[in-house]
Amino acid sequence: MADHVILRPIDGSPDAERILDEFESRTGLISEAHGDGRRYGLHGPDHQKHIVRELTEIDPGWTDHVGLRFPE
Repeated sequence: MADHVILRPIDGSPDAERILDEFESRTGLISEAHGDGRRYGLHGPDHQKHIVRELTEIDPGWTDHVGLRFPE
């Protein structure tokens, strides 16, 4: 299981920053800059499940604006 996730804007989407800022506000997760995206430490097995649910609640079309990947 990954202990970090990286969220990054897709194609410079102007909505990505809004979505990521709201994600941080709701989850309390603190990001580190990672290229053009943000890297978040995951604490516990439930965080991975909550990421997609939280992003969907913020904006059901989040996948048009934000890419998600777990580093290897």
